[in-house]
Amino acid sequence: MSFRALRSRSSSPSPIPLNTKPSRYSTTRRSYLSFFGTAAAAGVLFHLLFFGIGRSEFVQQQVPTAVREWMPLPIKSGYEACSAAPYTDDYATTVGSSASEPALVPKIDDQELLSVEEVGLLVSKTKGYLARDYSLGLGWNNMRYIIESALIQATLLNRTLVLPSFVYARSCEFGIDVCASFTTMVNRGDAIGWGEWRDLPMEKQMGWRVPMSMMLDLPHLRSQYNVILVDEYLRFHNMDTGKEWSNGAWHRNDYLAPNMTIFVVKNEEYDPEGMVRVDSRNAMFMAHKHHHDHSHEHNAAERRTMPEAPGKGQFQNQLKAMLGDELVMDWNKAQVAVADFVNNTRNTEEIEELLWANGWATLHTFSGALGMDYLKSVVQPIRQLTPINRIHGWLDEYSSVTDDILVIEGEIHLNRKPGGMRFTTIKGRDDFARGVVWGLRPTQRVRDLAAKVHDRLLDRMDGRMWMAGHMRRGDFVTTGWAMENTIEAHFQRIKGRLAMGRGVLERIHRERTLKTYDVPDVEVDEKQLLHNPPIPSDPFFLATDERSPEGLKHVRDHGALLISDLITTEDRREFGWGIMLTDVLALVEQSVLARSYYFYAHAMSSVAGGAVNLRAVRGADPRTALVD
Repeated sequence: MSFRALRSRSSSPSPIPLNTKPSRYSTTRRSYLSFFGTAAAAGVLFHLLFFGIGRSEFVQQQVPTAVREWMPLPIKSGYEACSAAPYTDDYATTVGSSASEPALVPKIDDQELLSVEEVGLLVSKTKGYLARDYSLGLGWNNMRYIIESALIQATLLNRTLVLPSFVYARSCEFGIDVCASFTTMVNRGDAIGWGEWRDLPMEKQMGWRVPMSMMLDLPHLRSQYNVILVDEYLRFHNMDTGKEWSNGAWHRNDYLAPNMTIFVVKNEEYDPEGMVRVDSRNAMFMAHKHHHDHSHEHNAAERRTMPEAPGKGQFQNQLKAMLGDELVMDWNKAQVAVADFVNNTRNTEEIEELLWANGWATLHTFSGALGMDYLKSVVQPIRQLTPINRIHGWLDEYSSVTDDILVIEGEIHLNRKPGGMRFTTIKGRDDFARGVVWGLRPTQRVRDLAAKVHDRLLDRMDGRMWMAGHMRRGDFVTTGWAMENTIEAHFQRIKGRLAMGRGVLERIHRERTLKTYDVPDVEVDEKQLLHNPPIPSDPFFLATDERSPEGLKHVRDHGALLISDLITTEDRREFGWGIMLTDVLALVEQSVLARSYYFYAHAMSSVAGGAVNLRAVRGADPRTALVD
């Protein structure tokens, strides 16, 4: 399809797609205000059904003692809690505090919004905006992977990336009404438009709106990339910020300011069947030309006669047969295919030249785990190859778009490599990885609390190295993705892997040699060698979404330390209300996992991929992590 034809098809967008799932919002334009009016009414109904009439003090009575010690009052009850009034300065006043005493829960910083002038300056440096239909029904780690892809997509086109102003937390540590006292509570099925939660108990259907600034270090990200939030975009164009859609989709009409134009990359045109999406096809040709010009004479004496042309001869037939129905071929297969045609199957340069002469190109991406791409970590770069005629470049196809807004339609996250594309040069791959590990990071609050927990774990171990595991239960149990059916078997598996990890740490400590992950600009963390290895009786840190009392008792009784065992009332005071949300608390856990001296997790959990990326940037040794 020609570029002109593509643009013609994209010029009249269909109603807002809610990713790839059906939505009652897809046929009507509902404003933010009307939605939350519905949410408030649903909240009243929920309160009446579950709590009854005339029990206005229910929430006050049900707040756990552990929360009452640091949660600010007044605690909202009944209708107010379910209608999810926002956090205000009044909440900074606490029982028993005085002018000389600090508030027990300091006010969370307001969303770190740019001024209209700052937005204008930022946008003026780029060609316009890049927006997406964000899948806000996914958990945070998957959302972070989507943001990683959006960053490279926007950067390649020199466009300002627009992110949703909020995401949704899926669980509250202290009961739904407690969290609803501090931030907007919604029914996720209503807010997202997905039906997967409808059969759950009502309290399991709820979610809480979390400002993007609570999940990401936005000032740091903006120091490296042109990024704004939907709220900032709307204010800059003098539009009502209440228009922001609750499902994360980009509204094709409501978000258009006067005289603005929009170009939509249709979902089926991003990477249709039989096509391999890459960053830049032209960069691939330029890199090969540069390499060939400088290496031709040097390698001439070593090269054997190559097959005459693409599609001919034994070599071509062998490549096609090995590729089969797949889009790409792993590098180890390529080495087998070229064995009879090169002098040295370990000579990457010679193999690439032979492949190029026969119409095949080397692509750069990252390895998953156990043959799957759920981790989406960027710490293990790999090569793959594919026929050149299958390659379509993002930059080549969309850099000439002059519309104010370029929107990527629907879901392009699942079953794809990190970045949503492969890379035609090592530089392109490394630029992407650099953004992931250095550009996207948790907030300072999260990092500071994780550092405190790290120090406390060292104290618990009398200065020895401490180990950590991640145990995903929750929805993984119901979907059959959990590593073991029972929590006892699951926990025993983790303990067994950590016992092997203890041996790894002993060997590293004995040899006094350290390595780093293969990511840009990382330096080895020599401090790892300052501590003795753990001993068999040492407890270990366990990050988990298990919340059953019997499950938590079992892991504690058998050597696990949980995040709730390691943070104090003062920590909660300093952090603020966000730590009541399980998804925010999980950010702290993930950052603690990144600091462990040995780490074990499940290959199907996106939490593990984020932890591995964080470990890499800290200079951890790749031998000190196991994901299976």
